[in-house]
Amino acid sequence: MMKVGLDAQKNQGFAISGKAKKPYSFFNQEWYTMLTVETSGIKGITTFTTYDGGELKECKLKDYNLISTKYGDFVPQYGSPGVRNKQLKVLSFHKSGKIKSISLEQQTEISTSIGIFPAELVTFFEDGSLNSLFPLNGQISGFWSEEEEGALAQKYDFTFQFGNFSAKIIGLRFYPGGKVRSLILWPTERITIDTPAGKIPVRTGFKLFEDGSIESAEPAVPVPVETPIGSINAYDANALGIDADKNSLSFDRTGRLTSLATFDLIMVRKSNGENKVIFPKLKPGLMEEYEKVPIKLLFGEDSVTIDDGTRATDYRISECTFKITGGNYTEATTCGDCSKCKGCM
Repeated sequence: MMKVGLDAQKNQGFAISGKAKKPYSFFNQEWYTMLTVETSGIKGITTFTTYDGGELKECKLKDYNLISTKYGDFVPQYGSPGVRNKQLKVLSFHKSGKIKSISLEQQTEISTSIGIFPAELVTFFEDGSLNSLFPLNGQISGFWSEEEEGALAQKYDFTFQFGNFSAKIIGLRFYPGGKVRSLILWPTERITIDTPAGKIPVRTGFKLFEDGSIESAEPAVPVPVETPIGSINAYDANALGIDADKNSLSFDRTGRLTSLATFDLIMVRKSNGENKVIFPKLKPGLMEEYEKVPIKLLFGEDSVTIDDGTRATDYRISECTFKITGGNYTEATTCGDCSKCKGCM
């Protein structure tokens, strides 16, 4: 059970009563004077938000507090913010009142199933078990760059059943029982691991089943993977680098390929003679004017669903012939009105 301060036994929830009046500025923060918060010993709450039922959802602090958990004692952030500190929630809570996350005043070591790691941010499941930890939690902005944050990151040694490596990480996520759920790599890091599809270079990270086998991984470069419809390059140039729970290459618990993303050209010929060409489309980009939308494939026992970002089509593999061409893409801007566009036909 997670305990807060000396008044541990009362920390089962937070009641908020009263009607909100017009807020006024207090150190550039909104402060509602009519709200009464029973904090079970938590001191120095400056701003907070609540669930619809009035339960405390998250808050910031200006005073020292000590939160005791089965992973150790933690001091939530309360000091004067520097250029690195995120000006967001310091504490967040499940609706039941149990601690959900803590932004720490100082980097604090936490013991996990794979070793001891320092953390500036920790999150918890509602039963009090560790959900995730992040060694660094700096705010990337015009005042603090990713390069400066990266200079603070250190490499850690990891040993898994699919490979050993040393790498900087953004964070680790866990199952309630303590096993690693996913590992998020630092954006510049690349590792090589054994997967059911062979040895591949990985960026962003990977996700594991609770038995430690690989559920998904994010290829760092286009990697040829044998699929039920032929060899396809697995790769997504636009994969998000901040979370490794959803990746371009996925497997089931037996190691069977279940999905991948690709920029390859896929030609399908049905048994009735009908032909279909599927190619990556374009969409407005954030960093560039346009960016490619990867084709996503989902594999069943004798089926494949091919989604080009415009439509998803199911094919029975035994009734079709597939040809894969990598590298030479025919690109077209996604118009949003398929009834008037022949480019996707």
